[in-house]
Amino acid sequence: MKINIDDLKLNIKKFFSNPNTLTFILVIVLIVIVYFFYSALVKKATSPIKVPYAIQLITSKQEIKANMVSNVQISGTFTSTSGSGLAQTTGAVIGKYVAEGYQIPKYSFFYTAALTDEESVDTTPFYDLPDNYTIYDLEVDFNSTYGCSIMPGNYIDLYIQSSYNGDTGDEVKVIFQQFIMSIRVERVVDEEGMDIFAVENETKENLKPRKLYFSVPIKYYELLKKAEKIQTDVKLV
Repeated sequence: MKINIDDLKLNIKKFFSNPNTLTFILVIVLIVIVYFFYSALVKKATSPIKVPYAIQLITSKQEIKANMVSNVQISGTFTSTSGSGLAQTTGAVIGKYVAEGYQIPKYSFFYTAALTDEESVDTTPFYDLPDNYTIYDLEVDFNSTYGCSIMPGNYIDLYIQSSYNGDTGDEVKVIFQQFIMSIRVERVVDEEGMDIFAVENETKENLKPRKLYFSVPIKYYELLKKAEKIQTDVKLV
């Protein structure tokens, strides 16, 4: 059977010029596009990815080094639900600094809002004190810091304890009262002056705090120095 080429061309032209035919083809094309687009999104959302996390507490203004970071596989769904601020590569965190006012807890992920670069962070310990404030250092130990639960950025109350002889001279009376409320802890160091939260430790029991630095108004600093001279104990609460 001989096929007439002209008739075939005419039939094809009629087929594609039919509005119903064009609508059908467009629907099929759209279905294919939506299918592949949706499949790509689902694959991206469910495929596991590696993201960095902190293997120790990293405190404010501290540089993030390679031995402080590890990687873990998580579902891609987490990155979409947690927002775009999640740092997804070690290169995005190593060499960065923890921004002022932030801490990266142990086993926590890194978020861009908590990261900054060396040029934007002042690495001196006490650079942002309010006017008429100064630093006072208090002798502490593991127990007086409540098992090393007092960290930089926390606010604490100070109490004073003193004793004196009563009116008769043979009775010792003890004074214990609140002295300063809501003062900010700036730093906790060991005997060598190293920030105890900047050292990798397996448990809190390994930490050995020696001094706690906090900021106080200058007038209170003068009272604290006077309390030292009369051997008044200053206690944390």
